[in-house]
Amino acid sequence: MVKKTTMFILLGLLAWTLAACGSGKTGDSGTVAESLKSAISQVSDVVDVNARYSVTTGMGSTAHVRITAAAGTASLETVLHDSLIAFAGASAGMNTSTGVSFQVTEEGQENTINPTTVGLQQSPTVQEILDYASSNG
Repeated sequence: MVKKTTMFILLGLLAWTLAACGSGKTGDSGTVAESLKSAISQVSDVVDVNARYSVTTGMGSTAHVRITAAAGTASLETVLHDSLIAFAGASAGMNTSTGVSFQVTEEGQENTINPTTVGLQQSPTVQEILDYASSNG
């Protein structure tokens, strides 16, 4: 009888743990995304910013930033550089190990650049963006 009771308790704890791991989003991800959007929108030649930050319990966090630069922008690389610095300034509340998908596209064009253009990996972490901003800002 004790064996069965112990087994049921252990199974109950396992079920509870698994449910907690898959319970969905946590944190104030909407506020972080709005801060990112607001900061990057101030960058010269930026006409639109789509920013998302998601934190999922047991799964980590992700960030996606898609920037549209004005048509005829002289340098998308400059927009990317300045946007990464703005991102770093607005990244309070983000997990520094979060991977960031970051893209800049010129309005009306299909070509997109990403952080590899300025020497970072394609999806840098928040910490890598902070390091970039501190050494290039």
